[in-house]
Amino acid sequence: MNIRENKGITLVSLTITIILLLIISGISITGTVLSIKETTENKQISEINMIQHAILERYTKSQLTKEELPGTTVSKTEVETIISEINSNSSGSITLKGTEYRRLNKEDLKKLGITGAEDTYIVNYKTGEVINETVKVTKSKRALYVYSKTEN
Repeated sequence: MNIRENKGITLVSLTITIILLLIISGISITGTVLSIKETTENKQISEINMIQHAILERYTKSQLTKEELPGTTVSKTEVETIISEINSNSSGSITLKGTEYRRLNKEDLKKLGITGAEDTYIVNYKTGEVINETVKVTKSKRALYVYSKTEN
């Protein structure tokens, strides 16, 4: 009787094991990449909502104290150009609610108590409109624009 001794794994089982490991790693890498994109989008949306809250609060305070609002004046036509670019790159149909807009850079945002924001924003203190001028639209084609449903 001739019994063959098993001295290791076969080439077929090694190939199957490697293929399974590649499939599992591909699935986990894809999930991680999608998770990072979703986290970035959620950060951008949270940031724009935080800025909206800050400008509405500052506007209410300035009505009582008559203090100067942060930001540099931006023409409505320049804002309309930005909005038309956003509308063409997103599924939204944004129309402006106000007439007086200001650009907020990092220094202006610090005056509002917001640190860590890297982008530039266009805001209307009265209507609560906030536009992310730097990014404009998320990777999933969501406009980075928000406004207050109730005007002051």
